[in-house]
Amino acid sequence: MKIKTTQTFSYKVKSESRESITGRKKSDACLMGYLLVSETEASEGIGFVTDSDICSDLFARLVSHAAENQDAAEKTVVRSRGRAPQYVITVGNRQDIYKISQRLGFDVFDKNSLMASAERISEKNYGAFAAGVFMACGSISSPDKEYHLEFVFRDENVCAWFSRSMMDRFAIPLRQTKRNGSFVLYLKGSEGIEDVLTLIGAQMSSLELMNVKVYKDFRNRANRATNCDTANCERQNRCAARQIEAIKKIESSEGGLSRLDDDLREIAELRLKYPEYNLAELSAEVNKPISKSGVNHRLKRIEEIAGEIK
Repeated sequence: MKIKTTQTFSYKVKSESRESITGRKKSDACLMGYLLVSETEASEGIGFVTDSDICSDLFARLVSHAAENQDAAEKTVVRSRGRAPQYVITVGNRQDIYKISQRLGFDVFDKNSLMASAERISEKNYGAFAAGVFMACGSISSPDKEYHLEFVFRDENVCAWFSRSMMDRFAIPLRQTKRNGSFVLYLKGSEGIEDVLTLIGAQMSSLELMNVKVYKDFRNRANRATNCDTANCERQNRCAARQIEAIKKIESSEGGLSRLDDDLREIAELRLKYPEYNLAELSAEVNKPISKSGVNHRLKRIEEIAGEIK
């Protein structure tokens, strides 16, 4: 599927992740992730609401395959002025729900049965399960702005279970908080987010995040180096101005620069001739070899002499 440049990074991740859901086992694992987040009650049916067309389309497809009925999922689009459309997918037929539960390996259609069944998903297919959870309740910010990925759950027990599962299986430490009555698992570190993206089948998005991080690190180092160079230049200019002022004070006093000994007078004349030079460049102009510290010592001595002049 071709992604428009105007689409969000979260949309790109979900689009890429969707393409990785192939084969029956991954499809079933992904559907289980969806169902864990959706409203699932055997007596009332299955209900799933999202503002993402790709998430709604994938869920409807997975439900139809699991129920072996192309009409199992009923899709409704709710449109409101000024808001993104909401996609509502429902499965109300008990026979369809029964077939889905049998295919996924549980008898009672509730959250506990779903979590128990999810525990049995192999490491190979768990990424598809996590992709289903991300499709249903996850989002990610553009790495150009910040590193932030989150899952938003309505059920606290499901939230806690998923957090433990991700930690136990992949050592991914999701942090938990509460927001507007929902339970949120989130990651701020780029490395943890890269692991999640790779897990859910969004490898290209993970590489894009890595590239952004490298660019940011390079830019920050360049900015620090530039700031350091700027500060050094400003400090050098202040020192040179102070030294030139001292030399001119001596020059305008009785005896002028002739009151200085030969070594000091040579440095004074070089400083007046090359006001933009640093200590290393000045030391290269001296007739007899001298170190930067030697040049600095002579200039300080000149400032002291200027300070003695009333």
